Amino acid sequence: MALSVVQFRDYRRHQIELLDHGKAGCSVIIHPPRSMGAPREVTRDSTTVTLSDLVHRAKAEIDAVMGPKPLPRMGFNRRPSY
Repeated sequence: MALSVVQFRDYRRHQIELLDHGKAGCSVIIHPPRSMGAPREVTRDSTTVTLSDLVHRAKAEIDAVMGPKPLPRMGFNRRPSY
């Protein structure tokens, strides 16, 4: 009997599902918001070997769909400079 580890992470309104099956391999599935389509598995190639590589590829795919990340907002806690 094989043990599988499943973890979910939030990233830019998407859920990234991490599946680790030990020696049998690993996979990453992107779950976008309902209005943005169906879940899809991150594809492997010669450069994606580890689970970490797949997570980085998933984040890159989400960034490509969502566009550039917004700049962090500056708070109003700043004191005026004289």
